[in-house]
Amino acid sequence: MIHAAVSGFTNLVSLQGVAQFKLAANLPAESTTTIAELAKTSGMHLDDAELIARNGVTRRLLLQHDDGKIGHSAASKAILEFPNLASFVEGTLAHMWGAAPFVVKAMEKWPGSQEPTQTAYNLAHTTDLSFFEYMAQHETVARKFAESMTLMQSSPALSVDFVLGYDWNLHASGTVVDVGGSQGSVAFKLAEAFPGMDIIVQDRPEIIALAPKTAYKNVQFQEHDFFAPQPVKDADVYFFRFILHDWPTKYCIKILQALIPALKRGARVILMDAIVPEPGVLSPFQERSIRDYDMVMKMLFNAKERTEIDWRKLIGDADEGGRFEVIHVLRPVRSQLGFLVIEWTG
Repeated sequence: MIHAAVSGFTNLVSLQGVAQFKLAANLPAESTTTIAELAKTSGMHLDDAELIARNGVTRRLLLQHDDGKIGHSAASKAILEFPNLASFVEGTLAHMWGAAPFVVKAMEKWPGSQEPTQTAYNLAHTTDLSFFEYMAQHETVARKFAESMTLMQSSPALSVDFVLGYDWNLHASGTVVDVGGSQGSVAFKLAEAFPGMDIIVQDRPEIIALAPKTAYKNVQFQEHDFFAPQPVKDADVYFFRFILHDWPTKYCIKILQALIPALKRGARVILMDAIVPEPGVLSPFQERSIRDYDMVMKMLFNAKERTEIDWRKLIGDADEGGRFEVIHVLRPVRSQLGFLVIEWTG
């Protein structure tokens, strides 16, 4: 087990080689080729191509036939047929694998840090910028990251349809503010289901600029930084879908506190986010998957995967007077995200 863990990084070397040199794209679609020919079409030295290809065969990234020639495996076909998958592989390796060796070093340098500029990613890229600030200044890197996120968001477990898992009939004629709502996918889903609902989508100017024109008269877009005081006062709902997930607890608290001056008594703050079961509830495989995500949150953002207990503490710490009251915790079946429904009692 220890040997497999220590040598596991070679899996990633093979995967990166297949992606970086576009071996899947350079293989014949329905036949095979020699490694020498694959090296030539991929612009690789023969020795390097042989190393990556032979190792990739053992990982089922490529398929070796009885005559020694190389052809497609199911994995390489998937990389070829789904461009976003290739971007996901390249982006994941560039951001996460590059930062992975620096996680422990970051812990040593900044013990328990909740600053998004004191991460393994910062050490790996020798930058004082947060992950998102770095993305904003590196167009190619940002594009690859966006493409990889598109693939992740296409997962059925992250379908925007699960937004309707909350009883929005309670606010069918009210005002809903979708904070950090990007280009409006949630808003359009709600607008279609509840034509009497007024929906305001808030995000950064560069995101709002990309929002599509909509036929929904009850949807409007507004530029807003969610760390700044909330400009829309007395709304019925302030909704955050998968927003706090990417921020350290310290900053999640600031995001919630920025709402307080705008809140009317009885207003709801709804967090649609990952709610991790307590240790021991899931199978070992499921538990490992969540702990892997937890590690990624740490290395990129100094954030974390949160249990219901973690969320309740975070919400409680956002107001010393205890006016944020969690009234419901909902977990739609087959959804990766749950709902934490909070009522402002001030």
